[in-house]
Amino acid sequence: MKRLEGKTALITGATKGIGKVTAELFVSEGAKVILCGRNENDGIALETALNSKASDMAAFCKLDVTDRKSWEKAIAFAKEKFGELNILINNAGISFRENLGEISDETWDKTVATNQTGVYYGMQLGIAAIAENGKPGAIVSTASVDGVVGDSDFFGYCATKAAVQAMTRCAALYCGEQGFNIRVNAVAPGYILTEMAEEDARQNGQTMDEYCREFTKAHPIGRIGQPIEVAEAYLFLASDAASFTTGTTLMVDGGYVAK
Repeated sequence: MKRLEGKTALITGATKGIGKVTAELFVSEGAKVILCGRNENDGIALETALNSKASDMAAFCKLDVTDRKSWEKAIAFAKEKFGELNILINNAGISFRENLGEISDETWDKTVATNQTGVYYGMQLGIAAIAENGKPGAIVSTASVDGVVGDSDFFGYCATKAAVQAMTRCAALYCGEQGFNIRVNAVAPGYILTEMAEEDARQNGQTMDEYCREFTKAHPIGRIGQPIEVAEAYLFLASDAASFTTGTTLMVDGGYVAK
């Protein structure tokens, strides 16, 4: 049996990078997936591609994670389209290479709105929607190694990713206290080869080769990660294989924080 057979998952930031690979993996594992993102053209293209392989398994819904009403519409769409919501993957995120002395109020506000407030909305509204089913469910959010060890060049990003871990623990406790059979966990990736890595290299004035050489050294495993490796961690935490796992952050970092 496929690991997510009969379940509906909503994935934010689903039109590119780790989110896109996660959507493809979840559909292959039997889940019906709501593809959420800001780029409608990319979303519709991915919806079409996924449904060409397995009919009516994916649907795009435009979502601005910083806006509560947008979240409410997306969750309502998920229930209308596929009947219920069982899994939520809080994957959307942004990053700016700015230290404490450089960061502006505008950048800080954007980072917090996407990486922290967006996860708050997802947790609050997602847990409420999943609880309506009376079935087991899962919330998985994206933290980061930068929320564990810190990096002076990413002040806002580190702050929000550390917050995601604390929010994950609190939300897991809340679900237990309320008697909800909903597990809440996070994944903390190391450096992963995605469009975000390309943007980070650009902000740092590096080619991708230079970027990869620099950050390969930071991972004891000897390389930078691939999106599928994070997607597989999402899959594990969203599936029944992780039925006794809640309130934790799974490091998918090639040993980055073990040093």
